[in-house]
Amino acid sequence: MSATDGPGPRLGPLAVAAIDLGATSGRVMLGVVDHGRIELVPAHRFENTLVEREGHLCWDLEALWAEIRQGLADAHDLALVRGLPGLASIGVDSWAVDYGLVGPEPLAADGAPVPGGGEPIGEVIAYRDSRTGGVAETVAQQVSRERQFALTGIAQQPFNTLYQLAAEQRLADLPSGSTLLMVPDLIGFLLTGRRRTELTNASTTGMLSADGQGWSAELLEVVGVDPGLFAPLIRPGEQLGTMRPELGTQLGIGEVPVIAVGSHDTASAVIAVPAQGAAPVAFISSGTWSLIGLELDAPVVTEEAREAGFTNEGGVGGTVRLLKNVAGMWLVSESIRQWEEAGARVELADLLDAAAAVPGDRFRIDPTDPAFLAPGRMADRVTAAARPLVGEDEFPRTPAELVRCILESLAETYREELHTACRLAGVPLPERLHVVGGGSRNSLLNQLTADALGIEVVAGPMEATALGNVALQSRALGAITEGAGAIRELVRASVELESFTPRA
Repeated sequence: MSATDGPGPRLGPLAVAAIDLGATSGRVMLGVVDHGRIELVPAHRFENTLVEREGHLCWDLEALWAEIRQGLADAHDLALVRGLPGLASIGVDSWAVDYGLVGPEPLAADGAPVPGGGEPIGEVIAYRDSRTGGVAETVAQQVSRERQFALTGIAQQPFNTLYQLAAEQRLADLPSGSTLLMVPDLIGFLLTGRRRTELTNASTTGMLSADGQGWSAELLEVVGVDPGLFAPLIRPGEQLGTMRPELGTQLGIGEVPVIAVGSHDTASAVIAVPAQGAAPVAFISSGTWSLIGLELDAPVVTEEAREAGFTNEGGVGGTVRLLKNVAGMWLVSESIRQWEEAGARVELADLLDAAAAVPGDRFRIDPTDPAFLAPGRMADRVTAAARPLVGEDEFPRTPAELVRCILESLAETYREELHTACRLAGVPLPERLHVVGGGSRNSLLNQLTADALGIEVVAGPMEATALGNVALQSRALGAITEGAGAIRELVRASVELESFTPRA
């Protein structure tokens, strides 16, 4: 089937629930698929906060699980209000690298394991916890960074699951038969009782082989992890299981199928990029941070790619995202926070309008500078780092000038990183760049990016992650045909896109 095949068969209106967990907030979205379009309806939104427990920064799994259950019940009720018979399926996506531990299945009276049993063990420790400090360097003494990248294609970030496991103190005391589950897989287990590891999230761990075929025995041995700790792999689009009967009764939604989607939220977002044609597809998943890169058919595991800071994450349909994580609207939002703490009232829309009106090409910063990673007094730090491009200018003197400097610097960084990605992959610069996520609404940045790259920038959808989650469930249910092209056509029919062409 070609990448341009249409949505194909339709089953009539159906409703699915997308559980979308972010590192600061979560939500359950109702997706109504009808007449070749997706309508997204917020069912329940909630905060996701870090808590300190047992000396570590952790995610509050109990609170998350309560909010998810509430969200599913609300989504079911919304479907009924619309005259639909309830939820046809559920999918879960979340951030990457973090995991929970689940104890073994209990034994029945005859000594046989009870399928679906077992309870979470301990806390879900967050990637921001300090336990991985210096661990990457220790692991590199046993397996070089070059070798790690060649094996997995994943950039060595200090929070990678590989390094979390190297610092894990609980493994020696785990009961036999225990399982490690990535966060969305852990939620899937709580929903269904089935233990599986979805491939797109597994690919971010720094332990899965670059071809996605299995775990690297060499790296597992280094960190002292038995391969039996991991659940069998499952591909996006496969059914994980059905909701536990007692849970379905409690929530009033029945034994709903749970489908494995691109459980790494970026995988779901990129499958919703409304591109036409085959790979490579150029994209930015734009928000607090910007993930910029190419969707490819195979990973790029050269030493040049490693040195350039690129990573290869698994995507839906066996694709690979060659991408780099660079600063995004974090620089603006943190600057706004400083101004508001000083008593100013700042509206982002007004600030962007003012930035568009001031003269450009006066200052630049390096948005990839690690000095900008930490929160706090961002406006002061950007001002101090800004270098003048015009002789008489010293530094940005107004919020509008500062934001203009940030956005122009981001646009130039996008240009440099996308050109680097194309060189690494051995492909020409695509004709257009797709920007999805919350940052797709920033018209000034989109136009500056189009100007910097000299190609069309297509902005939208903003809700790419939820759309990708819903669309893949729809395909698994038979509402559309196979192939990324069908999903992307469904997305294109469901959203309004905005195009930005380079100014002369």
